Amino acid sequence: MSDPIFSQDGQFMWTGSEWIPAPPSSSQSANVNLQDNVVGGDVNITQNNVEDITNAMVQALEKLGFSGQSSPTELTSTQEKEVEKVLEISEKLADYGITVDPWTEITLGLAAKLAGRTHSAQQHFQRALGTFRQNGDREGEGKSLHCLGAIKERQGELAEAERLYRGSLAFSRDIGDRQGEAATLSELGIIATTRHDLAEAGRLLSWSIAIMREIGDRKGEGKLLLRLGNIAERRGEYAEAERLYKESLVITRDTGDRLAEAKSLNNLGNIFVAPRRAEYAEAERLYKESLAIRREFGDRQGEAACLNNLGIIAEMRGKLSEAERLYRNSLVIMREIGDRKGEADTLYNLGDIEDVRGLPIGAERLHKESLAIRREIGDKLGEAKSLNSLSGLTARLRRYRT
Repeated sequence: MSDPIFSQDGQFMWTGSEWIPAPPSSSQSANVNLQDNVVGGDVNITQNNVEDITNAMVQALEKLGFSGQSSPTELTSTQEKEVEKVLEISEKLADYGITVDPWTEITLGLAAKLAGRTHSAQQHFQRALGTFRQNGDREGEGKSLHCLGAIKERQGELAEAERLYRGSLAFSRDIGDRQGEAATLSELGIIATTRHDLAEAGRLLSWSIAIMREIGDRKGEGKLLLRLGNIAERRGEYAEAERLYKESLVITRDTGDRLAEAKSLNNLGNIFVAPRRAEYAEAERLYKESLAIRREFGDRQGEAACLNNLGIIAEMRGKLSEAERLYRNSLVIMREIGDRKGEADTLYNLGDIEDVRGLPIGAERLHKESLAIRREIGDKLGEAKSLNSLSGLTARLRRYRT
């Protein structure tokens, strides 16, 4: 067998039909060019070797709040670009067949997931799971299963997500990882909420909150109270929802969790908009306070949601031009970030504006556009809502056209 043919720089190898990245050898370090100033300007590489490169990636992500055990809840647009740089380097290492520490794989996967690179995140988590199982690391295996469950949940594969979460839960309980147990119970609660099993969701989230209080995780408690309040709100238990949101708000302010604070403010605003309250001035104040925090942190999805909510208040007050302006600003962001459900909801609201103005043709066009998206993403409740509105419009359009 003839010796392989390498390019002059040693980066590529000829297969006989095409050039492919050259595999690393014991005498040659991986030829990945990691510049200074990867993230933050002070991660320096003095040797072009795998250990230096891996350490630099970990340092860069740690500065953004990532570790093998946790990650930030949101990324600003600037932070997302910084994460992308690190992920590009990790992909080069994978192309060379270079393995890294499984906890580093978890950290890279968490970063990829938050940056919206779901397939890349799944690959990192799968590699970590294989290594943890090979090493007999039960804690790592449980963490990997939890992370893979989150990926499947995002992809809408709820049965598979639940299976993975329950596997993770068994490991957490087996090794006495109370934090991991609480986190997994919380995710199982979210799946139950998605399935509209609110009683089971409330039970799982309450169980998780009890563990958070037991181990003194105030930040986690604040976020879970927010979710529990959402369940109470969906049940129509508005007084209980308000109590839980206010309790969450106190904790998020005490712990300095600004983005969770913004969510608590937004959800409290929802309570004041409820038909039995209709305290629009207070709701508007809460939404605007939430909006300011979202913009401060570059939370585009949260910003769009707040604009949409402010549009609803303007519409309820009869300020249709102001409502339309807010909805359209929200729609621009929803489309920019690829939030299809948010886009459908906002199109629906714009359709309502046209309907109130007595413009059934424009209303029908917007509701049909919303309906198409809702069907595409499998939003059954949204689909039913759109069909109901279109049914009423059809009758009016018959009169309009005759």
